[in-house]
Amino acid sequence: MKSRAAVLGLALLLAVVGAGYYVSTNYGNFNYEWKTNLNDYREYRLVGDSTLNGYVRANGEISVYILRKEDLRKLKDGEPFNYYQAWEHVKNVELEDIEIPDGDYVLVVKNEEKSMQWISVKLVDEK
Repeated sequence: MKSRAAVLGLALLLAVVGAGYYVSTNYGNFNYEWKTNLNDYREYRLVGDSTLNGYVRANGEISVYILRKEDLRKLKDGEPFNYYQAWEHVKNVELEDIEIPDGDYVLVVKNEEKSMQWISVKLVDEK
């Protein structure tokens, strides 16, 4: 009887973990904070034809861009680039019901300072 209860409990636990993973991956919830290697860009793939909510915060100056992947290459190479939306040289960005068009878009966080300690990002990207 105890082994049956243990197997049932394990099956229930796996179902709950699987459901949580499914919801978090299919509904685009992303929460991340990094504290090292802050001298570069961080990019987050966005779901096309969706709505973006969340925030980007830092203890220093950052720039946040929503752009296509081909424009990201131009940004990194220092070439002129196009973007869908941008917030340049800010410390905080609140993303409220931003409509992401259909296509291959990314959200890019660019570090603008050398002495920054942390950057925190939380994104919810829903179809």
